[in-house]
Amino acid sequence: MALKRTRGGELEEIEADLLLFALRERYGYDFSGYGRPSLLRRLRQLVEFFSVVSLVDLLPALLRDEQVAQTVINYLSVPVSEFFRDPPVWKHLREQVIPELESFPRINVWQVGCGYGQETYSVAILLHECGLAYKARMITTDISLDLLAAARRGRWPVQQFAPWQSNYLAAGGSARFADYFDFQDGEMAIRADRLQPMEFVEHNLVTDDAFLETQLLICRNVLIYFGEALQKRTLGVFERSLQRGGFLVLGSSESMLDSDATWAPVQTELRIFRKTMAGAR
Repeated sequence: MALKRTRGGELEEIEADLLLFALRERYGYDFSGYGRPSLLRRLRQLVEFFSVVSLVDLLPALLRDEQVAQTVINYLSVPVSEFFRDPPVWKHLREQVIPELESFPRINVWQVGCGYGQETYSVAILLHECGLAYKARMITTDISLDLLAAARRGRWPVQQFAPWQSNYLAAGGSARFADYFDFQDGEMAIRADRLQPMEFVEHNLVTDDAFLETQLLICRNVLIYFGEALQKRTLGVFERSLQRGGFLVLGSSESMLDSDATWAPVQTELRIFRKTMAGAR
C-alpha cells in the first residue's frame, strides 16, 4: 500500500510537534502553549542557525547534548530588550507608580524574562533613583540558565550606550547614565556597587507557580508569545503573587484577556494595571 504524501506545511507542523515533545519529555520545558505563528518563525531560524535541512535533523543532538537544548531554549525564549525600552512606561513608573509603592513597608519586585539583563538593571536604577532601593528586594526570573548567567554578568557592547542613554533621559533619568557602568575593551559593564543586590532565579511560567508575595511585577513582551490558555495560566500566577494594591506592568502589545475584575487599569495605553480588592486572596 502506497504511503499518503504529506504537504510541506503539514510536515513542518509535525516536525515542530516532535521537537517540542522532545524538549518537554527530555528537559521539562513545555513550549506547546506558545503562540504558534511566532513559535514556527523561531523554529525556522533554528534550522538556519544549525545549518540543518529540517527540524527532524536537530532531534538526535537535541536529545543527547544539553548545550544544544539550551541553545534551542534560548532561541524560543526570544531574549530581546534594551535599557528603558518604551521610555513613557518608565517615566510613568517613576512619577506615578513608585511613589505609591513607598507606602508598603517592604517592596518585592518580580521582573519576568531577564533577556540579557537590560530591563532588570533598568528596574534597579529606577528604584535607586527614587530612593526605595533600601527596602526593595528584587528577583528576576527566566527559564534559561544561559540568559540568567548573561544577565547576572551585566555586560553589553558599548555601541549600545548612546540609544540606551537616550531612552534613560526620555524616561526621566535624574543622574548621569554613564555613572552606572564601567567601560573597557569595547564593552559596558554594570557597576553592581551602585545598585541593590539582585536575585537571578530559574522559573518556568508553564509549570511553576507564584513563589513570593510581590508589590510590583514586570512582565513585558513575554505574553505575546503565549497561546490563550498559557496567557490565562500566567495571569493566574501573577494574581496569586501580587499583593492587593500591587502593580502589574505588561508589554506594549499585551493586554488582559477579558474584563477581569482582578485588575484595574492604571494606564491602559502603557499596559499598567493594579490588583484590586476583588482579586485579593
